[in-house]
Amino acid sequence: MYGILVFIHFIVKDSIYPLHVLYYAFPPLLLIIGSLFLSVLFFSIKKVFYPLVICFLCLLLYWFSYYYNGQPSPNNLDKTKSILFWNIGRKGGESMDIIIKKVKEQKILFIALVEAEGLTYKDLIRFKKAFPAYSIQKLEGEMVLAVKGKIEDVSYYCKDLSYKFNYATVTLDNQKRSILIADVNAVPFNNRESALHIIYRFSKKNTASFIAGDFNTPYESVHFSDFRNNLNSFHKVSKGFTATWIYGIPLFEIDQIWSTKEITPVLLEKEFYKASDHALLIGIYK
Repeated sequence: MYGILVFIHFIVKDSIYPLHVLYYAFPPLLLIIGSLFLSVLFFSIKKVFYPLVICFLCLLLYWFSYYYNGQPSPNNLDKTKSILFWNIGRKGGESMDIIIKKVKEQKILFIALVEAEGLTYKDLIRFKKAFPAYSIQKLEGEMVLAVKGKIEDVSYYCKDLSYKFNYATVTLDNQKRSILIADVNAVPFNNRESALHIIYRFSKKNTASFIAGDFNTPYESVHFSDFRNNLNSFHKVSKGFTATWIYGIPLFEIDQIWSTKEITPVLLEKEFYKASDHALLIGIYK
């Protein structure tokens, strides 16, 4: 059974419905813990014990090489070109306190929030008073967008129990930019292929500068192949563990930032706060 789970994760992945449920349920960290547990359980049966130890070491090496970046941050980093994305977990004022603090520290250009139902208009006014140069707007689908400039136009798209996203065009430093903010449904039995394909096709057709969202789908999913082939991901420049969920345990990289090829990701910082079980992401680019 353990061998089947490893086979699904590395070979089948989430390409076959409904086996994708097992793929999502057993990320590499759980497979590593499983191999360690089985090694102890079958210690006296050497023909089983030794392969399990080898499996444990291979998985551990893979996990650190693929999901961890220990490289130091680039020197003389210009942090003024950055985007903040966060699933705030329907928390309100406490999340806004953190966001205001981060903007004061880094002068972030774009702020995209999902599950922002808990943010009130009083919170938005508080942000606007702190940063008069920013435009901030509460969007449909429990999302919020703030930009250092002007929000020109916003369109909302959704499909029940599948996905929802906002596509916004903005003016920033006299330059037109666009951002797609996505939130894909977290129900495990839902097939994410259709939702991710629709989001990708829409972003390419409308030339979205950035795609930021809680996709509830691991970065290495087969359904991100078009994203990986034709967009730039901040995954490769992630600092520390790439996982964004859950709080304090590096299980899944489900919150992600993508950009067009003309934009080069430089660094992805992640910070965890008790206000949400998702990591706050700050993507720095040039």
